[in-house]
Amino acid sequence: MRPYWSPLLNVALLALLLCGARQVAASTAPVLDFEDTVYVGTLSDDRKVARFLGVPFAQPPTGDLRWQAPQPFEQAGGTVEARTFAPACMQGSHIVDWYRDVASSFGADPAVIEAPGFSEDCLYLNIWTPAAAETGTLPVLVYIHGGSNKGGWPYEPNYIGENLARHGVVVVTIAYRLGVFGFFAHPGLEEANFGLLDQMAALRWVGDHIAAAGGDPANVTVMGESAGANNITHLLASPLANGLFSRAIHQSAGWALLGRTTHEQHAARGMQLQQNLTGSRGSIQQLRQLPAAELLAGAEEVYAGHFFDPVIDGHSLTRPVAEVLSSGSFPPIDLLIGSNADEWLMYLDRDQSPEQWIQDELTPAQGEAIRPIVRSLGGGLRALDRLVTARQFVCPSMSLAASIATHGGRSWFYYFARQREGQRAATMGAYHGAELPYVFDTHDSWLPTDAVDKNLTDAMMSYWVNFARSGNPNGPGLPPWPPFDRNKGNVLRLDARISAEAHVSLPLCDILLP
Repeated sequence: MRPYWSPLLNVALLALLLCGARQVAASTAPVLDFEDTVYVGTLSDDRKVARFLGVPFAQPPTGDLRWQAPQPFEQAGGTVEARTFAPACMQGSHIVDWYRDVASSFGADPAVIEAPGFSEDCLYLNIWTPAAAETGTLPVLVYIHGGSNKGGWPYEPNYIGENLARHGVVVVTIAYRLGVFGFFAHPGLEEANFGLLDQMAALRWVGDHIAAAGGDPANVTVMGESAGANNITHLLASPLANGLFSRAIHQSAGWALLGRTTHEQHAARGMQLQQNLTGSRGSIQQLRQLPAAELLAGAEEVYAGHFFDPVIDGHSLTRPVAEVLSSGSFPPIDLLIGSNADEWLMYLDRDQSPEQWIQDELTPAQGEAIRPIVRSLGGGLRALDRLVTARQFVCPSMSLAASIATHGGRSWFYYFARQREGQRAATMGAYHGAELPYVFDTHDSWLPTDAVDKNLTDAMMSYWVNFARSGNPNGPGLPPWPPFDRNKGNVLRLDARISAEAHVSLPLCDILLP
């Protein structure tokens, strides 16, 4: 690929460059020149941001390529339109239902959330870049979506990169195989973490080609939320991902350090799926040839309640994440990390109690130490949420931040506590995913948004882009953000007022994950 970028290339010039072999539909269309292939995108309404949507980074992982490492995409040559999003990767209704539940909680008609088309042919990425960008000069943000590794897609309404790109950064959102298609183990397979391998393939594509869109391939920050951030932790621990990125933004995750599932558990379910769908004498090859919809339907039963976390397969992951981090055997990077105040509140059953959770989850010594803190929180669902949020998100994230800071990198920790205005918002709190509309400036029409939210959006986008540019989120006009110190638990509280303070869950973390 040539490092060539011309957002306002006209038909005549393009024809001259390509000897008349290609045509561009509009004289002002931005293009990406991939030697023998030209991708034609679109401009934003104000012509300040160029968009390239549905750009392939790997071959369709179908047929014999199902449950194989992603294969490089072979350019077809000629002119290719990159004006529309590609289908989302195969999945059930998990994420669509999630969005509809959240919209309903804020009083919106759940029908406002539309589902995309789904397909196994889904390994595409999307690019938003300033239209005036010069070749290879801007920081690059590569976003990995969440969704429990069984749902989601890279162009959900809150992941549209146009407004973030206006701040002088190239934004790339990537797809990866999900659920049984992406995180599948079987005794007949040497590899297991195909979705993780897809993410690496997309990052390699960015390193090879993003200069043409104005991005600096030596300044790539990988960013993810929930399962996307959890995958980033595994990328950090994978020997195959060394050198693919130099910084990470890690939002609302952490459980990678807790090791929730194993390769053996994955493989046992994989064999059960094969037997259910192909019979006792079936084979992995027969399973590969089944229609995707049939495979997905069978997996809904076999994998009920299963965590689709990456596992140690001896290839993409060779050691437990916690072991890699504690030993410091990972490339030094800079890290911006944090979580939200009420990550688990929306998922709690109102009959659940903090005391039952303590008995089920903690040792007697931990329970004795933590009960006075729970009493000080008043008990009830809010106290239970604080416990679960600390255990699954805050405390392991602090351990990750401390490991980074100890082994050659810099860590910056945030605590997102902004609760939208109104009675409905009060029942949600600063819920899981609530920070995303601020990071991307993509506030849904059904979200109550006022001047406080707009100001917080501007500040968060500045912090995030500053970090992508230099590894330090601080900048002119922003409240100071101190580097993370585990002993102090110092974080930046992102709320109606932005301030540096000790994390509210630090006393819990001293007990749960010292």
